[in-house]
Amino acid sequence: MEARLEKIESGEAYIEIVVDVERLEEGMQVAYRKVVKQVTIPGFRKGRVPRELLEAHFGKEILYQDALEAIIPDAYEFALAELDIAPIAQPDFDFSNMEEMEAGQPFTFNAKVAVKPDFILPDLTGLEITSPVFKIKEEDVAKRLEDMQNRYSQLIEKTDEPAALGDNVEIDFEGFVDGVAFPGGKGENYPLELGSGTFIPGFEDQVVGLKVGQEGEVKVTFPETYHAEDLAGKDAIFKVKVNKIETHQLRPLDDDFAQEVSSFDTLDELKEDIHSSLNQMIENQKKDFLRQQILDKALERADIPVPDSVVKAQLEVMLEQMAQRLRAQGLSLEMYFQYTQSNVEEFNKEMWPEAYRIAKVNFLLEKMIEGQGITVSEEEIDQKIEEASTGLGADPEKVKETLNSMRDSMAYGLKTDKAVAYLLDNAHITEEDITAPSEVENND
Repeated sequence: MEARLEKIESGEAYIEIVVDVERLEEGMQVAYRKVVKQVTIPGFRKGRVPRELLEAHFGKEILYQDALEAIIPDAYEFALAELDIAPIAQPDFDFSNMEEMEAGQPFTFNAKVAVKPDFILPDLTGLEITSPVFKIKEEDVAKRLEDMQNRYSQLIEKTDEPAALGDNVEIDFEGFVDGVAFPGGKGENYPLELGSGTFIPGFEDQVVGLKVGQEGEVKVTFPETYHAEDLAGKDAIFKVKVNKIETHQLRPLDDDFAQEVSSFDTLDELKEDIHSSLNQMIENQKKDFLRQQILDKALERADIPVPDSVVKAQLEVMLEQMAQRLRAQGLSLEMYFQYTQSNVEEFNKEMWPEAYRIAKVNFLLEKMIEGQGITVSEEEIDQKIEEASTGLGADPEKVKETLNSMRDSMAYGLKTDKAVAYLLDNAHITEEDITAPSEVENND
């Protein structure tokens, strides 16, 4: 076999591979043994047709596709070794000349292979970014306590008072369009939280004020984008009867509340813990915010070619990550795409810019690690494992065992952290006042 490097351009190597007659014949023989089991010729048992007769009956072309599948892996590996090329994504083969393939003659095909792009690392000192600065205020802690009150509230049944926003109700309903009931528009003892926005816009607001046993009419207009096309944009009237109303009764904020909802004895201790956790949350958000900012600024200075095949590989990673998150919620990708009326192609189109950015960042950080000789010690990895094992809430020893099997990836993560730290240590950072934690969250 022979291999020739035609050119390397924009992070992609273009190579030509020539398969000699002997290797091609080996592939044809493999293909014959596969195909002969699938064809039938009168007078011969299945799988016993001689190759010469099979080729004469169907043409030698019947073996070409399977022959290529048999020889391509070895031919490709040979070319990589011969040309000293390290691919970073799946290759793109060109078999457009397969029709010219002929037994007894060498066969030439081309491959486009993504490789690490060759670029010059620019001066990455003096990058200008802003850093959020704020203090946790009393109202931030009060809001968290209010959330806890709502979470641990008690449901008290209403009998004489009308339904209000925030109440849980059980209702019977039936919907009509132009006086005619429509399929799927009827329910009995349906549970609904008023103000949750789970029903058609305007529906829940009109249930407010009704008492148990009371009936009423709710007039709504289906959204133009409603999933049922025969209802989209149409006016409807729902006949509604309230069967049950429950309201949330908040518990008083005192030491008893703190003891029941946390491990603290007093409300003051709980407040201090909330303040501390908010600070930690803000610091983590600030760290992520600065990391993204400094990397974006660094990318503005670096001219890094990114092959499409690398972006496609990153999209596959992102899709699998989303699938894992969905599985944790008891959902699947198919269910998600059905619900959002989307598909993989639209996901790839929407996420392409972010996948491109991630690939670019990875190339930049790899170049920094290589260029600056950034290393991590075994002790640093051990310390990272120790920190992670105590912060996950699981059996520390089991967590350590799992993380020890990931030492290489953890080491690389620590190296990239050091590269980002270098950028931040050498940047011009301007502090910017932020009045509430949510503002940092929005910037992240």
